[in-house]
Amino acid sequence: MSVWMAETLIATTLLMAMVMMLRRPVARWLGAGAAYWLWLLPLARMLLPTLPREVAAPSPLHNVVDQAGLPALLEIAPSPAAQAAATSIPWLEMAIGLWALGVVLFLVVQAIGYARFRRDILAGSTPLGEEGRIRLITSPQASGPLAFGIFRPYIVLPADFGLRYDAQEQDMAIAHERAHHERGDLAANMVALLLLALHWCNPVAWIAYRAYRADQETACDARVLSLYGQDQAHAYGRAILKAAGGRQFAGACHLTRITTLKGRLKMLSSHETSLKRISWGMAAVAMVVATGLALTASGSRAAQQMAAITDKVDQADFAKLTNLVSQPVSAREALPQAAPVPAAAPMPATAPVPVAHADRVPPAAPVPPVPAADIVPPVPPVPPVPPVTVRSEPGRVIVTHANGRVETHRIPTEAEIARMVPVVDVREGCEGDKVTSHREFVDANGRRNIRVRICERAIEAQARKAERIAMLNARDAERMSRNAERAGRNAARAGLTGARAQIAASRMPESDRAEALRDIDQELADLDRNPD
Repeated sequence: MSVWMAETLIATTLLMAMVMMLRRPVARWLGAGAAYWLWLLPLARMLLPTLPREVAAPSPLHNVVDQAGLPALLEIAPSPAAQAAATSIPWLEMAIGLWALGVVLFLVVQAIGYARFRRDILAGSTPLGEEGRIRLITSPQASGPLAFGIFRPYIVLPADFGLRYDAQEQDMAIAHERAHHERGDLAANMVALLLLALHWCNPVAWIAYRAYRADQETACDARVLSLYGQDQAHAYGRAILKAAGGRQFAGACHLTRITTLKGRLKMLSSHETSLKRISWGMAAVAMVVATGLALTASGSRAAQQMAAITDKVDQADFAKLTNLVSQPVSAREALPQAAPVPAAAPMPATAPVPVAHADRVPPAAPVPPVPAADIVPPVPPVPPVPPVTVRSEPGRVIVTHANGRVETHRIPTEAEIARMVPVVDVREGCEGDKVTSHREFVDANGRRNIRVRICERAIEAQARKAERIAMLNARDAERMSRNAERAGRNAARAGLTGARAQIAASRMPESDRAEALRDIDQELADLDRNPD
């Protein structure tokens, strides 16, 4: 891991905090789209390479920091005890390894979750049509309209989409999800998850990710209202309220996220952004992005002042982790130092052997042969075992074994075999109210008889009984269907009542509020006129 990565993580954290402080004022004065584009700043800083030293000139703020002596305070030499502890346990390498493991686990969990979400949504789905590359489907797993897919984009609608939403609400809900695909929000969310994986242990990044998703939905709402007009805000608000609830998935863009519902409804009542404000908003976003990148770029004066903290990261040696596993610190400390080996004493000089006596050495005596110990005497052959003989005689079989044992087996006669096979008699007849009756007896010849009677009258009676039960079940099912329809109507009434309360409490123009309340009252009156 390089110093650039450490500086980039710290810089992106500071930029996320800055964007979270600016997003609400920017959205209020320059529009939701300008607030959403502010989130380009952390991503652009993540992709910014190291600047050369000649590019970054010191600013007055940097000179003040240098004169205050902050870099000297950060470069205090550690004590010898701290150096000994640092050399014994590689804390820095262990922290970097834990961070890398967390990044990998986060990405694996997100990939598995997205694959399961895609499989569950597409299972049992029904295609409705295509709008260019975008495929429209309905799925029983969707609680509200949502969009997902980058290379194969989908817009998923709930199974009761045609019943829960009217025609205007349906068009605006689909326009909202189509806007996500056209703006590239799905790809932006994947990049945001990758950036969040690098900051998995950073609480600022998690808060910033939620704020980013909220600004994304608000910007998409502003785009839909710019297409349909501010006078349709009440219909769009009803669509958002009806889509509230259900499970949310990180890899998809839902029409309504519960955490952003209040802010989005508030935006609908005050969405008035002129073209001039939008132009000023884009200029302000470009200025903020350029300023943030210039102040936090690697190689600049700010990054050089930060290098007192991050230079140690560049000195990480992951070989220490291998040494720590193979030879623990306690074992290295317990090993005694080897004692010095004394110098070898000089050997005394031996007298030279005269050459004249070299041929008088007697030859060595020959070594007698040693008998082999692994020779095994041969095993005598085993005589063959005589086979078993079988002889058949009238009424019996005689078996003679090799050891002389004789066995006699009796063969049953034809009459005995006939007595072993039972006589089965199956006829139509009734004995009481039983469908079938079964009785066994042995005749005078010792033969077993089985008597089975099947009662057609009892079978017809049971069939009539089953038919009556089926009719009763059908009536119960019809009654349950009516109850379910009544419950659905009550749920619709409760939803309309809740929507009426939300619209009545919102800060919408008086004419729009009155029209929305009048529409809801008309629908409630229709429900009351048709109770069944």
